[in-house]
Amino acid sequence: MAVSLAVFLAVSVRCVCLHGAEVSNFPFRIGTLARMFVVIASLACTWTAPAQDSALIGGAVRDASAVDCPRGGAYLVTIPNVLGASGVAFDGNAILACAPEQVADGVERQVVRAVAIAGRTTGPEVASLETGAQAAVDIAVSADGVVAIADAGGAVRIIGRDGSQREIGRGVLERPSGIAWVGRDIAVSDARLRAVIVFGTDGTERRRLGVGGAGVHGTGVGSMGEPRGLHAADDGTVFVADRLLDCIWRIAADGTMVRLGERGSNPGQFRSPRDVVVREHGGTRCILVADELNHRVQIVDDAGRHLGFFGMHALIPRQGEGRIHYPVSLALAPDGESLAVAEAFEDRVQVFRLTGEPDEIDPSTTSPDFISSHFGAESGCAADLLALLDVETQGVALLDARRTPPIHISIIGGAGASPGRFVEVSALAVDPNGARVWIADAGRSRIDVYAADWDRDKSPTVDMFIPRLARSVDLVALAGRLPVPEGRVGLRVPLVTDVAFGGGRAYLLDDANLAVLGCDQGLLAGEVWSLPSAARAPSEIAVAADGRIAVADPIARRVFLRAVDGGWSELDRLGDTSFRRPSGVAFDAAGRLVVADGAADHCIAADSEGRHRIVGERGILDEQFHDPQSICTSPLGLIVVDRGNHRFQRFGEHFAWNLTGSMGRYYDRKRRGSPGGLPRLTPPPAAGSPATSGGGA
Repeated sequence: MAVSLAVFLAVSVRCVCLHGAEVSNFPFRIGTLARMFVVIASLACTWTAPAQDSALIGGAVRDASAVDCPRGGAYLVTIPNVLGASGVAFDGNAILACAPEQVADGVERQVVRAVAIAGRTTGPEVASLETGAQAAVDIAVSADGVVAIADAGGAVRIIGRDGSQREIGRGVLERPSGIAWVGRDIAVSDARLRAVIVFGTDGTERRRLGVGGAGVHGTGVGSMGEPRGLHAADDGTVFVADRLLDCIWRIAADGTMVRLGERGSNPGQFRSPRDVVVREHGGTRCILVADELNHRVQIVDDAGRHLGFFGMHALIPRQGEGRIHYPVSLALAPDGESLAVAEAFEDRVQVFRLTGEPDEIDPSTTSPDFISSHFGAESGCAADLLALLDVETQGVALLDARRTPPIHISIIGGAGASPGRFVEVSALAVDPNGARVWIADAGRSRIDVYAADWDRDKSPTVDMFIPRLARSVDLVALAGRLPVPEGRVGLRVPLVTDVAFGGGRAYLLDDANLAVLGCDQGLLAGEVWSLPSAARAPSEIAVAADGRIAVADPIARRVFLRAVDGGWSELDRLGDTSFRRPSGVAFDAAGRLVVADGAADHCIAADSEGRHRIVGERGILDEQFHDPQSICTSPLGLIVVDRGNHRFQRFGEHFAWNLTGSMGRYYDRKRRGSPGGLPRLTPPPAAGSPATSGGGA
């Protein structure tokens, strides 16, 4: 029934191009409408579940003790302007939140302290605190008030009650991604090591959790996918959210691991879980999960059986208070009655009172203003072909980039482990010489290469048979074919975060080994060029016509440049503008560097005289951004993925705006109120209203 309804709705929808041609968008509309149906079905499953002692919930029998668990949440208050909100913890009745983007010109105040939340009906009083961290991504407070901060730069910062600071874990940790107190010890999840390391407060490593066998990515790393937030129960059991494997790990004190949940949007399923907290009361253990790509907090029991969820924003981003958009961290109040939820996309923390009632159905599920695409950070373009990732469906859209607007012609893949499907697309690229689409899948450790040939002399139409798999490369085998750089014991299996082409070679940006892999295009042989020691999380690579290479690193807040002779240099700014989170890089037609800064909501590019200038500001209109990410080159200009607005924008000569587009909505003339456009005729609508809900695209 779900498929039939989605198909019926999809064929009745047409996509409108404003100031352009009408185009068909059949495959992506099916995905969006199918998600809408899943939202309604999921809510109905929770809504109609009987509440007796032994009830059928999510297809499993619920234990009688689970009646003490909450089923939903009621909105209380918002802490705004927590820039990049990535971690949250209670300190008594106050809240501490990590704000890793609250950094400018070398000055950081990456912890926001919100005072006296309980009982307030207005916004809390806040103060910002220095941490000494490079990128504070999670935070935990011990029973006696000691603060521990996970620093993605490779350490843990500890702040005593007297304000003293010290550091542990440096040289052991590589990419800390979550933190929790386990008694008087500190447990740290490490996304690159794929394990949880437990330290004493003196920095001594006590033990490692989740290290079974060689692990997914080779010797020296754990067997988890990508561990993120974690929480320790009273008996020492550790619960870990695994973003890549879409599950929660329950790890007993003896190291025994049990997997809870699976990938999906239905009750008891997760999509990119980012954090977990446990509420214990009267022998009952309730597990609350930040279910990121399902835009909700989900509640399950100790066996992973669904109990309820709340906050889901359904199909419209930034609906305002009480609705959740990409939750990344949770914190339970000391009394267990309220929950703080950090949302990095929204730069805020919301507080909810936990209730015994399931969430109400969101009326926006039937709104005509739902978004038509969820573009991720990955993009690729060359010659006449543009490839964009829908992060929620894991489908790669192919568009004819010669036209205004670009016309959707096909789609590759979708979520799943079967052939032709992807677990998690981590990189996209288009080979400029052969119209071949390269897709790196972090979940399968492979690069799939698809041929995409169509009759360019005919009017473009959607044809699902255009792409065909040309070859698939095993990255485990590739690592075995590459030389080991001097000073290294061996290579981990590459985690490819971007691909670029130049001089007949393919350049793979490898996060696992912090290197650029310069290979032949058959990926049969190559070289390994280690990134500078300051590199932390390389996200995008660009190759200039003269052979120079640029690499963006949002955690290091640097752009690394490799000269033609092989020497590396680094930039922390362009012109007078320092980087806060450089997420995308490209070279313009004149060979000048362009940088997208996701935290600053702008791009830095060169004008007609070669001087660097800021392009963009936060907003939903044209030449405005909300978390700009990847940049790629098209025949009609540079394309910037405007991820927070679920769209892309195109910029022509001297980085002048010429198009805003999503799947089915395009603007090639600036709307009123846009920078450089005509003034508004009326005041701007409130955030979350239908006029703004589509992200301006």
